[in-house]
Amino acid sequence: MLIYNFIRMGFFSGGIFKILTFTFLALTVTLTLPRFSPVLFPSLPAPSPTYDCDDATLAMYRYFQGLGIESTPIVGNLDIEGEDYDESNHVWLLVKSGDREIAYDWGFPRFDRQHYEGYTISLDYLLYAVGEDMKTGGSSLAAER
Repeated sequence: MLIYNFIRMGFFSGGIFKILTFTFLALTVTLTLPRFSPVLFPSLPAPSPTYDCDDATLAMYRYFQGLGIESTPIVGNLDIEGEDYDESNHVWLLVKSGDREIAYDWGFPRFDRQHYEGYTISLDYLLYAVGEDMKTGGSSLAAER
């Protein structure tokens, strides 16, 4: 009977209903986000002289490939707009998400314009660069970012 009176008086209409809906949705997102965070944010080692951006990009590529998600390695220079290929000093990943792509750099999505510019490289070239790093103990493809 009490609920009927609340409904009849319009208690659940307008602002209160919107607040309750928002609270429910916010609580749902808060409780489910930790379950999705390993999927959204792959865990990577910290940058070091022996683990740089090409190593991180290869690890992310393999991670997303294991989930069945298509991705593409990109090289560029995040400090220069409209850079030439020879000016590239960094590598990251474009990850397919439906009909869009999301840039991932060091395990996190990036939404700035610079991460959507650059040059596509093949997986073979990325593997070659990581292999060269192992031989030389440094970065052969890109500078540390």
